Order: sequence, then C-alpha cells, then structure tokens
Amino acid sequence: MRGIYVHVPFCVRKCGYCDFYSVAGGGEEERDRFPALVEREMDRIVRSYPGEAVVPADTVYFGGGTPTVLGPDRLLRLLRSVRARFPVAEDAEISVEANPGTVTGEEIAGLREGGFNRVSIGVQSFRKETLSALGRIHSVEDVRAAYRYARKAGFSSVGIDLIFGNPGQAEEEWRADLDLAVTFLPDHVSAYALSPEPGTPIHGAIDRGETALPDDDAVARMYADAREILTGAGYRHYEISNFARPGKECRHNLKYWRREGYLGLGPSAHGLLFPGEGAPYGLRTANPPSLSDYALALGEERLPWGSVHTCSREDTWKESLIFGLRMSEGVSPASIEKKNGPPPEPVRGAVEKLIGSGLLLQSEDRLQLPERYWFVSNEVLQRLA
Repeated sequence: MRGIYVHVPFCVRKCGYCDFYSVAGGGEEERDRFPALVEREMDRIVRSYPGEAVVPADTVYFGGGTPTVLGPDRLLRLLRSVRARFPVAEDAEISVEANPGTVTGEEIAGLREGGFNRVSIGVQSFRKETLSALGRIHSVEDVRAAYRYARKAGFSSVGIDLIFGNPGQAEEEWRADLDLAVTFLPDHVSAYALSPEPGTPIHGAIDRGETALPDDDAVARMYADAREILTGAGYRHYEISNFARPGKECRHNLKYWRREGYLGLGPSAHGLLFPGEGAPYGLRTANPPSLSDYALALGEERLPWGSVHTCSREDTWKESLIFGLRMSEGVSPASIEKKNGPPPEPVRGAVEKLIGSGLLLQSEDRLQLPERYWFVSNEVLQRLA
C-alpha cells in the first residue's frame, strides 16, 4: 500500500514563520482552475507510468498551504478524482489540514460526509499574543469552534498542531498551551520547535533585532515539557515531534518515516515511486514550488516534475535510517537488508561509529535513537547523510 499527497498551495495570508510553498490570497478564478490542474497531472502520470494506476493507496493527505481555503466543493471534487484514477482502500485514512479561521461547521460536516475521516487543525498556540507574533489569522475562539465542528461531524481522528520556542514565549506559557491542549482530548498532537527559515518575516525581524526567540536551553526545556505533559496524559510519543492516542498515529506520515511509496500531486509536492524496471530502489520526484511553472508544464502535456532522482542502494539505506530513526520504534537493519541488499560500506561504517559513541542504541534486531538525543536528532542523523 502507498500514500497519495495533494499539496493545496492557497492561503488567506502567509504566516510569518512559514517557508512552505503557498500563494497568499488568490482569487476564486485561480482556485476554480486548481482541481483541473491536479486532475491533468494525475492523467499524465497514468499515461507515462501506467503501472501507477493499479498501485493501491490506504492514505490520502491534503496539505498546504491551507487546503480548507479551497472550500469543500473543490476539495471533494479532488478526492473523487483521486478515487476515480487510483485504487483507494475502503478503510483508507483520508486527511485534511484545516486552519481554524477558514472553516464553518457546515463546511467541516460536508468534508466528513464526502469522505474525509481525519482532520489536523493548525492551532499553533492558545495565546492571542503568540498567534499575533506568528501572523496567524485565527483566534482562540476559532480554535474551539473548529474543534467542536470536527467532533460533531464525526471525524474518526482529530489532531492539533502546536509550535513552541516562539518570539517572546515563556516556558510557563508553553506549559499552559499544553495543559489546555489535553483538555480538548485530541487524538493526535504535533509539537514543533519554531525554526525561522531565511526569507520568512520572522527571520528578518530577528536579523533586524526587532524580536528574539527563547534561548536554546529554554527551547530544550519546552520540548521536555511537551514530552512530560503529553505522555502523562496518555499520548504515545511515537515520533520526534508527534504524539498520539494508541492506534491514532498518522498513517500517512508513517509512510514517509518507513520509506514506503507515496504519490505527490500539486505544486511543490514530492513523491517516492517504485515503478520497477530501471528504478529498483525508488524514484524520487519533486514538483516545482510555483503554481505558474506547474501549470505551464501541464499545459505542454508533460509531467510537472522539476526534478527526478533515481535512488541508489546507498540512498535507500541512508533514507531508511535517517527517517526511520525519527520513530520511537527505530529501524530494523535486517528488514532494510532483506528489501535492498546489504548496506554499502560508508553506511555500515557510519552506523558503527554512532553505536560506538552511544549516539545510537542497538538491541537485538533494532537500532534506535536514545531519547536523550531526540531534541538534537538532526545533529545526530546528519552523520548518516
């Protein structure tokens, strides 16, 4: 089974920290044209790689941007179009990201009735001051309303996203956010440390001295607070930034961390295909982060893949380890070897060094990242790159 990801690039307004590709504003005409573009991309993929039309999917994920800006009619059209072209399992996890300031109760109910069964609500914070600092368009009351709508509509999984390490944020304010989050009884919680990327407004404000982030020690304590409060409330810390009630893990994101196949649709979407001949270790695809370039390629009847990379055995081993070690379950080297052959010497050597220095744990047939290194995981895992 594979996943299908649809990137919806539209937003009401660009958040100050976001470096994902999105189009702020955008008229109704532009949004009306978008479903037809994605449908054209799917048709082109099926013509170029007919085997993809028979690969079953058990997850479909609409991310962004802000998918709910499209409105339920366009989103449901896209979901129907996906189902019409690719086999989607009856019990598939079908997710949509939602900004609390962009949905009504009627719209949420329409999405659920039309086949979506999982929603991830971009809360980020329950404090008005923090929401303002991040450039979010919603209020705390919008969060409460969106959550009520989702529960009333009958979504089988309702998740919330939070951000910590925000400008001017104190540790007690973050703990208050966490304490309030668990009272909602969400099925899933994602907690991400703010990482100001070059080119974003927050990064510019920091460079100009107009704002400041908590220091690294404070942010590390905030991460520890998230682990303490969420696991104490019954959530399983199954991935570095993600917590879930048992059985409510995000099945789609697990495909990324387990290096399973997924089809990426829409501008800036990435994919990992396994077409077989010529690409035994997989084919990584990336669409251009530009709606106009994406539309131009499709208008010229060609795949909108800005880049295509045929993975090598070494790529596969590195990716399987780097992504898989983000999970609390770790990885099984024997399973990777069974699928892809023995590890190349550079990979084997890097793993042995990490084990020898205590940066990786080896037990029976599993490798795991010690919990004390989860917060600095990137520094450890980059040694495998």
